[in-house]
Amino acid sequence: VPAMKKFRIHPKKMVVMAFAAALCLAVAACHASATREYGAVRSSDVFRIWAHSDIQPKNEQEFFHYETAIEDIARKLPGIDMALVAGDIVYAKKDADRYYRWFLDAREKAGIPLWFEIAGNHDARDLDAYRRNIGKPLHYAVTIDNVLIILMSDERRTPQSEISQTTFEWWRGLVSTNQDKIIITVTHACLAGSGLASSHFPTMRLASSGRFEKVLKEFPVDLWISGHNHMTSSIVSKFSRPRSFPRTLFVEVASIHLTALSGIESYILEFRNGSADCRVLTRDHQSAGFVPLGMVEHTLRIPYRRGSGVPEIQLPTQHSIRPAPAP
Repeated sequence: VPAMKKFRIHPKKMVVMAFAAALCLAVAACHASATREYGAVRSSDVFRIWAHSDIQPKNEQEFFHYETAIEDIARKLPGIDMALVAGDIVYAKKDADRYYRWFLDAREKAGIPLWFEIAGNHDARDLDAYRRNIGKPLHYAVTIDNVLIILMSDERRTPQSEISQTTFEWWRGLVSTNQDKIIITVTHACLAGSGLASSHFPTMRLASSGRFEKVLKEFPVDLWISGHNHMTSSIVSKFSRPRSFPRTLFVEVASIHLTALSGIESYILEFRNGSADCRVLTRDHQSAGFVPLGMVEHTLRIPYRRGSGVPEIQLPTQHSIRPAPAP
């Protein structure tokens, strides 16, 4: 048997190897901790929302993106109370009805009882198809327990989210008169002053954001959920709590559509009964795990109070849901 060749590892290499091993263990521990924490808080005292957006498959070959997420939710995260979809359910006007039917069939497998959606800029290419299949108006509000969720769709087929003045006034009225509730606003694009990376690009934000921002300074909302920006959380931060709006956590929940710049990601919002602490976790559905360092905690203006869990839907008047006029 030939003699084994002796070898030595340079001390500097040993330090690098030790650091790499420690880093791997730390990342694994973070991932396991996030998963463990989720399991540890599962109880009837916790209200959970699955927030996601930008499903928009271009063809049937891309159905597996969303179906992967649905399977992960059904198998690994049962017991979610509600789903919020922040727009762009379909990609194009062509065959929109078929793609909406696929979406409705796919979501049934998630085991989530309540679904609330808005139309994004892609859905706005055929708003009649959106209304026909989703069965909800473009703008509406949902009250469940002591949480008010205000949902506002894109009204025109432009990259920006365009929301009419009458719809804005409806939102302002709800926000100003419901400060005794936890308030969540859902739009497809983010506010210009949100501090999110996409807010620096005019086509990626709400048109005429200033009117909303003026109201927020006097009547804050607790969370503002948006989509539209497909970049994954490993490239840009999906959370922002800017100095201008310290009581509002802005969360960008796109994208659940797999591209070169985005994985199959979504977000879990958790509210614990009697607590003003809310936390938002980033879910990577391809690995069926939570993203290390992808969790943020936010202090709500008031504690969450568990109630009957039965939602009450509030619709604006027909006048306030008119599409924005063309320029």
